[in-house]
Amino acid sequence: MQKFPRRWTDKDKIDFLQRKVIINSIIYYELNTSKMTDREYDELSRQLVDMQKDYPDISNTQYGYVMYDFDGTTGFDLYSRLNDKDKAYLKNIAQHITGIGKKKETKKPSKVTKRRLF
Repeated sequence: MQKFPRRWTDKDKIDFLQRKVIINSIIYYELNTSKMTDREYDELSRQLVDMQKDYPDISNTQYGYVMYDFDGTTGFDLYSRLNDKDKAYLKNIAQHITGIGKKKETKKPSKVTKRRLF
């Protein structure tokens, strides 16, 4: 069960859970790895579904256009529903979390120079 700061509104909580579910779906289905167990993902999804049921208009949430019929059973198609901007943004976050797709920084070999005291 995800806990939230007391000052967060219901919309803030739903936005956060939607983002977290989508990012973990990207990690699992697009990057072929995972950062949470199936049980943790299912619990998070159930919490989101329950909160969305009680929310008056899901289309007013950040990812409502993707999550409008999300029932928590699977997230395989969430990435494909995102607009291009959100795809790039959320996939970047997922790659950062997993370390997949990062360019490795290579240091140029330092030049060794002989220095003389005199």
